[in-house]
Amino acid sequence: MEDALPMGPIVVDPSNRALSNAYGYFEGDTGAFVITDVLTPRPWINVLSNGIYGVVLSQTGGGFSWADNCQLFRLTRWEQDLVQDAYGRFLYVQDSDDLADLWSTTYQPTRRKAEFDQVRHALGATTFTRQFMDLETRHTVFVPEDRSAEVWIVEIENRSERTRNLRLGCYLEWHLGGIGDWHREFHRLFMESRKYGKTLVAWKHPGLVEHRRTQVIEPDRAFVSWSGVEDVTWITDKQEWLGRNGSPSLPKAFSDAVAESATPRWDDPIAGGLADLTLAPGETKRVVITIGSAPSEEATLTLASEFDGASAQAELARTLEVWQKRCNGAKVRTGDPAIDLMCNTWLPYQAIAGRLNAKCAYYQQGGAYGYRDQLQDSLMLLDWDPERTLVQLGRHAEAMYEDGGVRHWWHPGTDIFVRSHHSDTCLWLAYGVLEYIETSGDSSAMDLEFSYLSRETEKPGDTGTLWAHCLRGIDRALDKLSERGLPLIGAGDWNDGLSHAGLDGLGESVWLAMFMYDILTRWQPVLNRTGHGNIACRFACAAESLKVAVNEHAWDGEWYIGGTRDDGKPFGSRDCHEGRIFLNPQTWAVISGIAPKERAIRAMQSVREHLVKPYGALLLQPAYSCVDPYIGYITRYAPGLRENGGVYSHASTWAIKAFAMMGDQATAKEIYRGMLPPLRAEADAELYAAEPYVMPGNVDGPDSPYAGRAGWTWYTGSAGWMVRVARMLT
Repeated sequence: MEDALPMGPIVVDPSNRALSNAYGYFEGDTGAFVITDVLTPRPWINVLSNGIYGVVLSQTGGGFSWADNCQLFRLTRWEQDLVQDAYGRFLYVQDSDDLADLWSTTYQPTRRKAEFDQVRHALGATTFTRQFMDLETRHTVFVPEDRSAEVWIVEIENRSERTRNLRLGCYLEWHLGGIGDWHREFHRLFMESRKYGKTLVAWKHPGLVEHRRTQVIEPDRAFVSWSGVEDVTWITDKQEWLGRNGSPSLPKAFSDAVAESATPRWDDPIAGGLADLTLAPGETKRVVITIGSAPSEEATLTLASEFDGASAQAELARTLEVWQKRCNGAKVRTGDPAIDLMCNTWLPYQAIAGRLNAKCAYYQQGGAYGYRDQLQDSLMLLDWDPERTLVQLGRHAEAMYEDGGVRHWWHPGTDIFVRSHHSDTCLWLAYGVLEYIETSGDSSAMDLEFSYLSRETEKPGDTGTLWAHCLRGIDRALDKLSERGLPLIGAGDWNDGLSHAGLDGLGESVWLAMFMYDILTRWQPVLNRTGHGNIACRFACAAESLKVAVNEHAWDGEWYIGGTRDDGKPFGSRDCHEGRIFLNPQTWAVISGIAPKERAIRAMQSVREHLVKPYGALLLQPAYSCVDPYIGYITRYAPGLRENGGVYSHASTWAIKAFAMMGDQATAKEIYRGMLPPLRAEADAELYAAEPYVMPGNVDGPDSPYAGRAGWTWYTGSAGWMVRVARMLT
């Protein structure tokens, strides 16, 4: 057993508080968010991930763990429930001399209110501090930089003048598979576990391919391991742990004598570990629990033995230092304390840990690369880590087909993917590479070689330079124009929800014309400089044709229409009863430079009049109230939610950029601050509901009875864009 230094009395320095709300505050020096009331309106989570392992962890202790891919190999069982938030990986503490005195180091699962309850979400770690009578527990969870594991450091201090005899118990339910393995009673039949002293190893027996005999591949192992206790008693059956009709709030394992499980392949598989701990008066002890995964049993046991009290503490310090340095690289200095705090801590962390590494959060467990998504996220890093941006661009280059089409999303290293039928996806590589060259000055990246995908085999086929990939994507888009010279919208442009506007191959996208114009015009000086003048000339002609078509067919008098449907009717037009004005065509009229000055000014006036709200810029207005088979699935959403008349944060950042480019700094900053989570929660945390330290994907619009309420946090491309557009604010 390893002693730790006494933790001392709990002291909260009021001078280190910033941007407080009803549920907590930011630490002024670190940016960590401290939750002082754990009964927050929604789960307020942290995402801990190094890219090979990840944890979603809520303020009550809810959440789940995975290795490699949050969809394909989830280690622990979990259900998305914004109200109960009851599934997680928990640690119990019981007074062995008073069995009724049972609590947990997190609010769940015992749901006992502590005398002192605090959750500190930091960049790279979360710490739960709780005090019951004369015992204090401090439970820190983090994911080391280069291990397929999470580490719990649990410190327990006895503040009384008597010896305390405690029983500790860790509890989780194994999942060991993809999120589609929902049939518990069936899938549990394939699981097994084995005890190795203070380590429990679990795995799921591999599946067979129907009607074929294939070589059986040994499955990866998962494990739970303890350090800092003398012995661990393992219980591997859920009923044995909870009791018949039992509850995680009061398990049978802490009220009755429970024998160690002897049937770990015939049970409802859990990892329930019991250990005893004695604390002298004034003594603090440290226990370390590691949960993780490795390819073999031998590798699993090696990883399980790596962390004790000293090594875990050292690894925690290293992890926190790496994350602080990684996120401070943004170096945004606007003079606005709220903007600067977020841009140098949580916004980069959200983009890197949540989007690039984990590809996962509470509202969405993606696990895949989205062609537009992680490509745009990586552009945030151009100012301080362009090498990582280039690596990400290479991944997307290799998700392009030989004809310039791309995969809409894909799970790396697997054959799980969806081909894109959207009209804009083939252009994002050209956009990203252009941003990389303009920022870094490294035009030599154009000559890097990457493979294409073969549509016939879905395997890597021919190779070509990064520039050749970009050109194929551009040419594919230029080949899909309407008779009027506007791009066909297909199954949607950037707005996936316009999924039915162009199913027949006739609908048009005005935003896409502007996006194409931006790419074509900005590539021209790069191409002239690198010896591709003939292509630059071709791009100039194509750009001019798009400009003429947009201004001839898409100007609606006060703003640009969103596009046309297959039946020829416009959407985003003053002639429409619902969806009269769309945000993206107005902002990109400015960003791309395709609009004459007077039209750009009028279009942004219309944005100001119809779309700018105290909490951001709406994606469209008014919202759709009925399902429209000529628009798409956004019309299924309740009015005011997400793309259907809400603030879609990603698009709202483009409004900030457009107003800043127009010289309207006041409106740009007004929208930015209106979107900023700390300020929204400071004004009304109950209404805002979501975490005040990360961007939401959307905020309810005026057609919702909850206008201003946020949702779908963490898993949004707006975090990276908020860092980028902040540099335009003065």
